[in-house]
Amino acid sequence: MKLTPIILAALLSTIMHANCYAGCNCDVWMDRDGYCVDYVKTKVPTFPIPNNIAEIKALNNKEIAEVTEGDVAVFDLGNYWHVAYVEKVHLNTQGKATAIDISEMNFGGQLSFQEFISKWRPKNEGEWKRALCCGVTDRFDQTSLRRNVALNTVKQIWSPEAVVSEGVSGRFGNAVVEKVREVLNRFIVFTGREL
Repeated sequence: MKLTPIILAALLSTIMHANCYAGCNCDVWMDRDGYCVDYVKTKVPTFPIPNNIAEIKALNNKEIAEVTEGDVAVFDLGNYWHVAYVEKVHLNTQGKATAIDISEMNFGGQLSFQEFISKWRPKNEGEWKRALCCGVTDRFDQTSLRRNVALNTVKQIWSPEAVVSEGVSGRFGNAVVEKVREVLNRFIVFTGREL
């Protein structure tokens, strides 16, 4: 249907020029598909992109101790939230999960001005400051693997299996709305708030 892309483009054009929560316009970075949620969506296409803190809290459909391969681990990094794909679960001798191996994107340190210049060739220093404000790390658009991540560092678990068992409907059932949320919320910056 030709009307759907036109409506979607108009909606995105209107909303995308609004500032992110941190007071920065992050649309250029969101278009580059280098955030953690961009990677998780490649691994779990049904992963719902949250629009606010309440929806982030809703990404909690499984007990952390019950984590399995294929789940999504949600981390609270202070000013930002971060998601990663669970590759492997490590069990102790009693069979209880103690740590996980995760694959992820954009998990790294602060991007230095020199790193920014060499990778992105900016026109001015303001572009670098905006990248920092938008949560771009020195590992933006790069996947990495972390092994033996302690479960006590995980804030919550979202499982695609739990969604399938409950049936996908409601706020995540509308494909157009989900796509808008996905584009708009690949990365949400929350300052001074906890999950």
